Amino acid sequence: MSIRTPDLLVLLAYLAGMWAVAFYFARRNTSTEQYFLGGRSFPGWALGMSMMGTSVSSVTFLAFPAAAFAGDLRDLVINLMLPIGIIFALLIYIPLFRRSRITSAYEYLGARFGPSCDCTARSASCSCASVGWE
Repeated sequence: MSIRTPDLLVLLAYLAGMWAVAFYFARRNTSTEQYFLGGRSFPGWALGMSMMGTSVSSVTFLAFPAAAFAGDLRDLVINLMLPIGIIFALLIYIPLFRRSRITSAYEYLGARFGPSCDCTARSASCSCASVGWE
């Protein structure tokens, strides 16, 4: 199996375009906070929509209906609770993070309970992710 010339040209054009976009935006960012947090300039509703978009993926539209057809609706419960979780995060967590000038729940745990709690939470999260418990 070999790659054909038109496929290679499309791939190279895509990579060149991605490089150009990265170079353009890298020059505009002056700090890691500007890069990762957008200078903290996004409104809360936009952050909430971003969280929802992250949670609702192709799995929601493909795997959950298939699982319901094959068995039962227990996987649907997660998505039914999603709007409640988003409202909770929008009203409590996002304002807390903005007031505290922190970027993650781990950073909050470290500031509130000390570095050992931060390290334990990060380790638990990585361990769960590595075995498939997300």
